[in-house]
Amino acid sequence: MNDVRLKELVVGILAGGVGGAIGGLLCKVLLSYGFYSGIMPGAAVGLAFSMVCRSGGWLYAGVAGAMGLVAGLLVQWLVYSNSSTFFEFLKDLPTYSPYVWAMIVGGAVIAFYLVRPRETRRKPVDR
Repeated sequence: MNDVRLKELVVGILAGGVGGAIGGLLCKVLLSYGFYSGIMPGAAVGLAFSMVCRSGGWLYAGVAGAMGLVAGLLVQWLVYSNSSTFFEFLKDLPTYSPYVWAMIVGGAVIAFYLVRPRETRRKPVDR
């Protein structure tokens, strides 16, 4: 049930990294049209991770959530921030609006939610 398969976890991490990069590119494209999409990198991490990692589990979900949070922070720094280094950006984090925080954390929550264990999901309704 919740056993950890190292190969599947590594492949999920790699897929999540690719998904986060694609989410960052989508953020850049949407920004050129005037849309703020800070939730996109975390959601893309969770989607890519869940597509590759079919078994799911709490460890997988925690890793995907952490990757979604990191992807959201990195894209916020690279695409939307004027800070020259990541550490300057981290110092400026408390000054960001609650909307920005909700988007970054929302992406991480979506990544966690998409990779959560299959046992916690509701059963389909028989008709």
